[in-house]
Amino acid sequence: MASGAYLTDLALNQLLREAVDTQAPVSLRPKGSPRLLGDLHLTAYEAGETLDLEGGRPRDQMPAPGIIATISILLGHELLSVEAKLLSVTQKPGGTTLLRLDWPLDARLHRRTDIRVAAPDQTPLRAVVELGGRRHEALLTNLTETGVGLAFQDLFMVDLHAPLEIDATLPGDIPLHCPGEVRHLTVLEGQPYPTRLGVVLHPRAEADLEPMRRFIQARRTDRSQSFRQE
Repeated sequence: MASGAYLTDLALNQLLREAVDTQAPVSLRPKGSPRLLGDLHLTAYEAGETLDLEGGRPRDQMPAPGIIATISILLGHELLSVEAKLLSVTQKPGGTTLLRLDWPLDARLHRRTDIRVAAPDQTPLRAVVELGGRRHEALLTNLTETGVGLAFQDLFMVDLHAPLEIDATLPGDIPLHCPGEVRHLTVLEGQPYPTRLGVVLHPRAEADLEPMRRFIQARRTDRSQSFRQE
């Protein structure tokens, strides 16, 4: 059974209006393709007719009209996932692109907890964490733009709000070097990775987290596509 709540026309229109008003981040992936087009926003829609996405970068390779695409729209703690046919691609002054899509035949809403980076069918990512003057090997069990879940083979206690430093390499050689703060601690005795931490990221002013955000958005799109195939 596919995951995610199916949406009525009224609910879909309400969520699309929210996406327009908040300039929610949007990504597009042609069905069956590994390529992801990010840095998009929903700028307009005509209920029952079309969706207009704008953004992209000058170097982005745009998909061809006629393809079916998965569109992922991040709305706070929820992900709106739709499939629609791409009708046209138009270059606009200033280097942005307008992508007009047919009205989606299928739309689902997923809770953010359902679309973690390391879902059960995705391999957790490895990291080195400096905490309390020691370095620990860890797994990234989930990853969002604002926080991570960490699992440790070592069994230890740590104070809430303790500072730490995370050093990891995401697929595609994307570096993640960022300080954080412990917000949650769970100990699961008898498990291979008994110490679990929930961490809020505190990126430095000069940190460039855009590659990480694009990676997360790509994983979310992968998850929304896999939900449709379950």
